[in-house]
Amino acid sequence: LEAFEVMGWVCAKAVMDGRLLDLPLSLPLCRTLLDIPLEHADLRYVAPKVWETMENLQEVLEQKQKLAKELSNDKLSAALASLSLFGVPLSDLALSFTIPGFDAIPLREGGEDETLSADNIEDYLSLLPQAVLVEAVGPLLASFRAGFSRVLPIHCLRFFCEEEVLEMFGSDKGLLEWTPEMLLHAFKFEHGYASNSTTSRLLVDVLCALPLPTKRKFVSFCTGCPRLPVGGFASLRPPMTVVRKESSRAPTEQQLPSVMTCANYLKLPEYTSKEVLRERLLVAVYEGDGSFHLS
Repeated sequence: LEAFEVMGWVCAKAVMDGRLLDLPLSLPLCRTLLDIPLEHADLRYVAPKVWETMENLQEVLEQKQKLAKELSNDKLSAALASLSLFGVPLSDLALSFTIPGFDAIPLREGGEDETLSADNIEDYLSLLPQAVLVEAVGPLLASFRAGFSRVLPIHCLRFFCEEEVLEMFGSDKGLLEWTPEMLLHAFKFEHGYASNSTTSRLLVDVLCALPLPTKRKFVSFCTGCPRLPVGGFASLRPPMTVVRKESSRAPTEQQLPSVMTCANYLKLPEYTSKEVLRERLLVAVYEGDGSFHLS
C-alpha cells in the first residue's frame, strides 16, 4: 500500500512540475482516477488470459440461454449437462469460484469449495470482473489516490480524458507517429546541417524505420528519458538539435555520434550511407547507454 501511495505522490508531483515519467499506467487505472466506472471489457487490459476465458464462457452462456428458449424443461436438464468448453464438460474443468491463479481469493463466501457448472455460470461471469477490477485492487487504488491528493486535488485530472491521462504518464504515442517530414520539421539542424542536407535526410529515414524499443533507446540516449512529452519532438524543450560532428582523429565512417543530453543536442558525423549511419547510431545508442563523459 505504501508503494502505491508513493507512486501517486510521484505522479502528482510530475504533473505539477511538468516532468516526464516513464510509468506505463493501465487504461483502467486512468479511468478509476477520473471516477469512470469500469466495465467487464476492461479485464482485457489487466488480465488478458482471464478475459479470454470469460469470452469463451460467455459463448457457453449464450448457448445455455438459447437452449432455455428452445427446449422444454424435461429436455433442458440433459442439454445443459452436455454444455462444454472446447469439448470439455463444464463440471470437468474444475474451475472453482476463485480468482484464476489466486485460489486463496474466493469470488464469494465459500467460493473455494464451489465449482463452475451450467447452473451457476451466470454468477461466475458477474462475480469475476467485480473481484478482479474492484475488490482485489480497491485498497491499492485508494492508496494511489491518497498519495496523489497529498500534492494535487485528484479532481484536477477531470479536465482530461483517460487517453490523455495515460499519455501524460507513460504512453509511447509520441514514438509511434514519426514520419520523415515530421522529424525534419521538429528537429533543429545547425552547424553544418540543414533540413535538406543528405545526412539529415538519412537520419530521419533511419529513425522512422526503427522498432519501438530502439526508438525508446534513441530518445533516452539524446534526452535522458525514454519517452517524449505530449506532442512528441515538437513539444521538446530545448528542441532536438542536430549538428555536424567534426574530428580529425578517425575517418568519418568510423566515428560514433555523441550527445549533450542536458541540451537535447546530437552531434552526428557526416555519414553518406544509410547503412553506415544506422550501424554507427545503434552502436552509440546501445553501447553508450548509461555512460557519462565530460568533453
